[in-house]
Amino acid sequence: MKNVLSKAALAALAAAGGMAVGAGAAHAQSTPTIQPMSGAPEIRDGEQRFKVRGRLQFDIYSNEWDVLDEDASRSYIRRAFLGAQGRLSDHWRYKIDFVLNPGAGVDDAATGDGAVAVDDAYLEYAGDFYSIVIGENNVTSPLEDRTSSLDIPFNERSSFINTFGYGRAAGIAGLIAGSNWMGAIGIYGDSLNNSDAAFNADEASSISGRFTWAPIFAADPDGYALLHLGISARQRHIGDDSGQRFRTRPLNGRGTRWIDGGSAAAQLGESDTTLGLEAAGQFGFFGFTAEYSFLDGTTITDVDFDSQGYYVDLHFSLTGEPRVYRGNQGSFGPIVPRRPVTEGGIGHIMVSTRYDYIDLTDEAFAAATRGEQTSYALGVDWIPVDHVRFKANLAYSEMDRTGPATTDEEAAVFTLRTQFDF
Repeated sequence: MKNVLSKAALAALAAAGGMAVGAGAAHAQSTPTIQPMSGAPEIRDGEQRFKVRGRLQFDIYSNEWDVLDEDASRSYIRRAFLGAQGRLSDHWRYKIDFVLNPGAGVDDAATGDGAVAVDDAYLEYAGDFYSIVIGENNVTSPLEDRTSSLDIPFNERSSFINTFGYGRAAGIAGLIAGSNWMGAIGIYGDSLNNSDAAFNADEASSISGRFTWAPIFAADPDGYALLHLGISARQRHIGDDSGQRFRTRPLNGRGTRWIDGGSAAAQLGESDTTLGLEAAGQFGFFGFTAEYSFLDGTTITDVDFDSQGYYVDLHFSLTGEPRVYRGNQGSFGPIVPRRPVTEGGIGHIMVSTRYDYIDLTDEAFAAATRGEQTSYALGVDWIPVDHVRFKANLAYSEMDRTGPATTDEEAAVFTLRTQFDF
């Protein structure tokens, strides 16, 4: 039923823009207007706002493994979103994005996976310096997860972000913010994408928070200076769900997870506490980002374990535009080229390097596939015009298993991405 409703909502989006214009008839002294496009036009009627939004990320990749027989080249849609955002008044706002997965095939009612899912889906009350958010959101996530997939420098997020289960979930969060700082705390249950079943069982739950501060934050036409510091924490309990599995891919979005804590009941996490530290800087054409996360958990069989991961990125803007920082969100936003190709320029070009590490060696996992992964990556981004981006990533990973009778592995992954949003 959930996917049926999602698909029906997607169909309704096509007509929603026209409905919003027609709504002006209910306001005798209000004339709806369509504002100039920023990716897509926005309809305004008094305090109300409505804008259709979407994105498409299309990847072509090539893998070369040392031992595993997974040397192949493929293409796939990494992400496709369609949704809407707007305001009911100056203070009441909403956002909903549906995730389209053309390669998912038939919906799986047991897991909730399928051709249609939900990304952001929330209602927000926004005050002068605070907000309350209800619904599917990630306002307390660490820096890289809080930054849109459209604006991260590499095609995939770091290993610990993907492995430790960060992302969106349904809940309520409150945040306060200033021009160069923000603080948020949230209480969450399961994601809205989880299967609507087992109503006699408790769903997963978590409480999390994040605080960021930019002691240096200055931008003017002649330069850009930023120093961002942040801390995040999360306490999570799996409830009556099957348990949290810890595994990671070699910086690609598809394929085998060679380092895997295991799927047996004794190897799955029941509860855990995570602490994260983050730092980022931007000084003219040069920038850096670094995050560290430590997870302390307990398996379903009450055995303690721990894990950790971190990454360090360096960024070089060859055309001078820095990564755009949002001080009241503690995250990075889209880069707009100063001289797009439509005005005779070459757009924005950035080169990035990454060192990424994750440790899943704890013996509590027991699986022969447990271990650690170290990755190195090089990325080149080209933004010819606003809302269009081409990305090339080359990643090399060393995967060392520490379980008994194991085989180490190496993998090189080259990925090209074409993306646009509106």
